[in-house]
Amino acid sequence: MQIDNRSGFPHAWFEKTGPGGVVYDVLVLRGTFALTGSYLPLPRADVQAPIVYADEYDGHPEANPLQSVLRREGDLTLLKPASDVYVTGTACSEGGVAQPGWLAGIRVGTRRKLLQLHGPRRFERHGQEWRLSSAEPVNQVPLDYRYAFGGCYSVMAGEENQVERVYNPDNPAGCGWLPGEADLRTVSPEAQAQIRQWLEGVSELPAPQIEDVDAPITSPHDALPPQGFAPLARWSQARLQYAGTYDEHWQRDRYPLLPDDFDERFYQAAPPGLIQPGYLTGDEFISLLGMLPEGLTHFRLPGILALVSLTPFHGRTRQGPLVLDTVAIDLDARHVSLIWRGTFERGEPWRRLAIGTLDVPLVQEDVHGA
Repeated sequence: MQIDNRSGFPHAWFEKTGPGGVVYDVLVLRGTFALTGSYLPLPRADVQAPIVYADEYDGHPEANPLQSVLRREGDLTLLKPASDVYVTGTACSEGGVAQPGWLAGIRVGTRRKLLQLHGPRRFERHGQEWRLSSAEPVNQVPLDYRYAFGGCYSVMAGEENQVERVYNPDNPAGCGWLPGEADLRTVSPEAQAQIRQWLEGVSELPAPQIEDVDAPITSPHDALPPQGFAPLARWSQARLQYAGTYDEHWQRDRYPLLPDDFDERFYQAAPPGLIQPGYLTGDEFISLLGMLPEGLTHFRLPGILALVSLTPFHGRTRQGPLVLDTVAIDLDARHVSLIWRGTFERGEPWRRLAIGTLDVPLVQEDVHGA
């Protein structure tokens, strides 16, 4: 197939099998923009980052994927039913001044998410109670789920010394969580005994540095979800709930296809509160609070319309816009990545693919429609 990409952005054209075994051709376009402020549309970066061909992790995914965190989401996804917005990197206090904690938030259009960040702190045991220590003043907090509520504990048990794990299903990579009796029922009696013995001797443990403003963590035994702005790994409970049922029926009648109850919301990587209903148009205002040393920062998406034209060997040419389904803000690189996607059910072979962009005139309006 002849491909004519005049967008100035890297692209990928790949095949994916969707629910029901339907085969699709997928086009992805990745644009990189400089993270600036002053309410201005984002300018194109001098260097365009390449397509990300697979999820990239921090931690040790080979040894224990549960305790790894998604650093960069791969671009080769079939589709997303809505737009993801997420933030990676390290949040910085205003002016770089060390503080015990500060508020951090993001607002996209009229939707916003606000969290509390803390310096390092600990849970300390006093008799049968747990208390939080004071937070150490810092000027940076990584926006990483290893600093959010959660945890995972591993022991060697059984005749063959197999690894058994008890973990917080919402965030195995996190900190500050201790298992209760209900959690211990998921492992063998020998593993339970080892973990109970260890729990009796625990006098302190690191406490979460990222939490909900309205629902702060007060105990290692709290039943609260982790909080963050970063993308979620595929095995996080927020995504796994949509993955479907992989049981004997699936193995016997459906494998290797997706389960009958698979939900396309599984493809969304943004945390709750940052999945935008429908799709962004690409000219929205975004505000960042407590994330950059210059303080509250406002910018506007660049107002670019990505277009595709598909010509088969026989039949009519198909033309139309791609959807903007991902906005990834990287605080450390000072870049914003926009991902446009088109998903096309495969019919006859394509002869030519043409890709272009159109700069749409931005309508003058108040920030966030205020």
